[in-house]
Amino acid sequence: MVKGRPTLPVVMRSEEEIRERIASLEAEYDDHDPPSSALEEEAEVAILRAIEELEWVLEEYDAESGFTT
Repeated sequence: MVKGRPTLPVVMRSEEEIRERIASLEAEYDDHDPPSSALEEEAEVAILRAIEELEWVLEEYDAESGFTT
């Protein structure tokens, strides 16, 4: 923790919630494909990064203890 900075609570989402978010991001990505502007291209990159991070979370969590669904 950085002195003087508040910490955000860590909220663990369920596997279903993470998978729904990935699907939502993929749909958003498809809406901007192919990008028609530099802004849309930047949005695509951000969306792909978010998808990658969520997939990594699923892999890490599954490797540690697995989801209990």
